[in-house]
Amino acid sequence: MEKETTTVRGLIFDVVVIETMHRDRAGTLFYRAEIFIRSRKNGAQRLVQRTRIPNTGQALARDVQERGLRALETFTAAE
Repeated sequence: MEKETTTVRGLIFDVVVIETMHRDRAGTLFYRAEIFIRSRKNGAQRLVQRTRIPNTGQALARDVQERGLRALETFTAAE
């Protein structure tokens, strides 16, 4: 099982994308991405979105790098 963490640094907030994958020879068996917003002031994290669609986490990290936090406006807080 592989776990990859991508951090996109901002002025006030960091966006942290944690992807968990399990693969075999045939392909991906399990994928889960969790997107957090972390405050740089106190380190508090808030879960924004969870997804099981493969490679969505990397696409979101790329969008955040290009557009900033506005890329997360379409998401609601996950519970």
